[in-house]
Amino acid sequence: MNRPEPRPLPKPLRVLCLFVAALLVCSLGVIVANHQPSTAGDDHGSATDAKQESTGKRKTDSGPRRYAGLEAAGIPVPGDWSQRTTAFPVDTHKDGTRTLSENADGITLHNGSGPIGTALETVDALLDPNGSDDEWRKNVFALLGDDGAGESHPVSDAPRWWWTQRRFHAGSVCSGQYDDKYVNYAYTCTSDGKWEGSDTDAIQSQPFWTTKETSFPIPEGGGPSSTTDPQQTVSQAYNTVLLPMDDGNWHVTVYCPAALDASLLDKDANELDPDQVKAGDEAYTVISATGYGTVQHPCRTVEVVVGGQKPFWSLRNTQ
Repeated sequence: MNRPEPRPLPKPLRVLCLFVAALLVCSLGVIVANHQPSTAGDDHGSATDAKQESTGKRKTDSGPRRYAGLEAAGIPVPGDWSQRTTAFPVDTHKDGTRTLSENADGITLHNGSGPIGTALETVDALLDPNGSDDEWRKNVFALLGDDGAGESHPVSDAPRWWWTQRRFHAGSVCSGQYDDKYVNYAYTCTSDGKWEGSDTDAIQSQPFWTTKETSFPIPEGGGPSSTTDPQQTVSQAYNTVLLPMDDGNWHVTVYCPAALDASLLDKDANELDPDQVKAGDEAYTVISATGYGTVQHPCRTVEVVVGGQKPFWSLRNTQ
């Protein structure tokens, strides 16, 4: 039986079929493209995100800010102003002796964890209003360490709510606790006890100790010898940062063991092996009566005392 030869489709119907076929092909292309692996352009975006994370910068404004605790309390965040460790150039001579370079200015060390930066990191965690209570507690304890004798000094057991209510008050450096043995010598108060300096200048670290008036914990085994006051040694590793707040002066004590070794440093605060530093090599040293931080031995917070109370050692005999 012979089938009749099929008749061609009407022209309007052929046009409609071609249009539908083209639409299906385009749709399929979009679906495939959306399921392809990342391309070179995507890798570039991922690299950018990784770079942002490595530098500590937030990728969006919706996430929590760094230093949210300091900002909430109105405390200046760390920056060039808080890097106050000054190192002086050292000349190494051919005979192996070393002297301070003559007529050479010191440089400011910008790496390592110095006293003021360390103190502010801890206070930031205490005042941080973000995150759960468990996260807050873990962050605070992670930034508190033992002192040079292995003793711990936990912060006040005040509730978290109380910490989040505290505010920075620069004038407290003069009115919070006016005591010539307690207020840092760098503060200049008016005759009627007022502070007229900047906010950043109101945050200072202790430049020296009067050894007879300190009682820092002594490591087991005592000092360098039984005939030497151990405070002359152990006090060199401590520094206290005064932070004026609305309830008086806070004192954040940091332990900085690098000061005990008087290491040679490069300009980035890395400790140098003295045996490897030859004549003509660039090297620096810090001349300080109190602790400072290096990359290898950063400072760590050991105590936070609030409201102008005495730190765990005594600056004067109160008995």
